[in-house]
Amino acid sequence: MNRMCVKKCALLLTAVLLAVVLSACDFLKVLPAYFTPETVTPYLEVVSDEVTYSEGYEPVTSAYSFDMLPLEGEKQLYSQLLDICYDIAPGKDADDGRYAMPQVKIEGYPLTEAQVRTVAKALTDDHPEIFWLTGTIGYYSDNEATVVQMYSGYSPEEIDARVSALRTAVNEFYATVPDGLSAFERQVRVHDFLIDNVTYDSNVDMVDLDKNDPDVFTVYGAMVNHVAVCEGYARAFQMLLNGLGVECVGLMGQSQDQMHMWNAVKQDDLWYQTDVTWDDQEQPYARHIYCNVSDEFMYQDHTLSPLFTELSDNEINGDDGDYNASVMNIFVPQCTDDRHSYYAQKAPRLSDFEAEELKSHLLTAAMEKEEYFVFYIDEGLDFDDTVSQLFAEYPQYFFGYLRDVDYSLPDYSIDSSNASYFTDDKSRIVAVELHYY
Repeated sequence: MNRMCVKKCALLLTAVLLAVVLSACDFLKVLPAYFTPETVTPYLEVVSDEVTYSEGYEPVTSAYSFDMLPLEGEKQLYSQLLDICYDIAPGKDADDGRYAMPQVKIEGYPLTEAQVRTVAKALTDDHPEIFWLTGTIGYYSDNEATVVQMYSGYSPEEIDARVSALRTAVNEFYATVPDGLSAFERQVRVHDFLIDNVTYDSNVDMVDLDKNDPDVFTVYGAMVNHVAVCEGYARAFQMLLNGLGVECVGLMGQSQDQMHMWNAVKQDDLWYQTDVTWDDQEQPYARHIYCNVSDEFMYQDHTLSPLFTELSDNEINGDDGDYNASVMNIFVPQCTDDRHSYYAQKAPRLSDFEAEELKSHLLTAAMEKEEYFVFYIDEGLDFDDTVSQLFAEYPQYFFGYLRDVDYSLPDYSIDSSNASYFTDDKSRIVAVELHYY
């Protein structure tokens, strides 16, 4: 980020990075070091009608980050910034080529740069549907007030066209969701829809972010272009679930030594973590490993970024340390339960070696000639010892299950000599690749 600080008559003038996790964020415009009337009139209102939500569910609005803001001045700034996000100048700024939004002035609250950055981060955390914001804002503060200016990367006409395309894509998905589904079933619907319809942009440049298409970091990229990186997946997951009445927030951190974004979902008053990006695997048996898991599970290979309350102002501003406003967290729920993990809920369960339930599901899979059969090993069994007794040590129970199922197949058989298997001890699943002859 290019940063400019001007000190004049005890007034602070600085560029502030908006909380966009991975998108390009070079500063291009600041407010003057004194109050001046706005000359851009009139602003044009965009998105006159909101995205239509599924009629069968009452939508929810994420406000968890807003609620975490400690000061009244921060909450006022958040609320006013949210209001002006829909008023866009009809023409580009002559200097930087972006579309200005009305200035917001908060009287009586001289907010610091770090506080403004935190408010901007909270706003984008709560509102993934506002995808047109640029990565920079102008900020001015003295002892009596704070003034903030935000910008759009698109004209009002472009925003309306993009929102119309997004609305169409969202409504087409909602039309496929029947009424009466549980929160868990709605979550799986959204999770699987994104995996089936979004391609991860493996060509994203993590060194020079300006080279990337900004859409891949947004809900628009995921839903309309069907191409995104982790941020696009996570923001689309949040927006779609909120529209189906399921509370969902984004989480920032790292995985595989890169910045990463995933989600937490609330069900039955308990929170669970989900990483749709990591579940977007070619192997069908690995599609739900990170769906509704606990903190203990997720943090084996994910690292959560600090809360804003754990960082100094210099760290939030990006002047010191390894974190800044764009990669910190505002709200992080505790996810201590794993009762609603996908495989614990959906996969056939092996509770003992008699395995009557397991054999019934295995027969169903074989009748449909499914390529993989995935089952869950009950917590009452030692995972490694059970896998060994199923496949390696006498009596190799699973091959007995295959023989039992074979007797019920009509005119073909399972090739038990060619049944390879895969295990994931974290999620307690075993996936068996089935071949037929």
